[in-house]
Amino acid sequence: MCVGRVVEKSAGLKRALLDQSLSSGIGNIYADEALYLVQLHYARPTETLTRKEVSRVYQAAEQVMTLALAQGGTSFDALYVNVNGESGYFDRSLNVYGRAGEACYRCLESGVESLITRRKFMNRSSYYCPRCQPVPRRARW
Repeated sequence: MCVGRVVEKSAGLKRALLDQSLSSGIGNIYADEALYLVQLHYARPTETLTRKEVSRVYQAAEQVMTLALAQGGTSFDALYVNVNGESGYFDRSLNVYGRAGEACYRCLESGVESLITRRKFMNRSSYYCPRCQPVPRRARW
């Protein structure tokens, strides 16, 4: 983990998370899930983050990937299976990824309905809750 390098980088947070020169192994799905856990928007400028926030993001990513590994990963098609040809089942534990238009679990627990939003991002998708993860003023798309 390169906390100092993330804060020095001038980019959006998710773009930095996906930058394999800063940290390896964090993919699109796991980045969205980690950002949801720490309630940060993917377009948050990295230079506005504190070292503590960066550390929390990396801890959340580690937590998400550890859980995913325990569940065999995230398999959406037959291309991604284990050596026995079985799909992982972490996709059943996703909080935001792939849930556009569905209610945010955290908001529902607090008695508020907020729907998960999907936005195009780097030829992919980003999923987030607009209430839990508000768009920052100086968003870096």
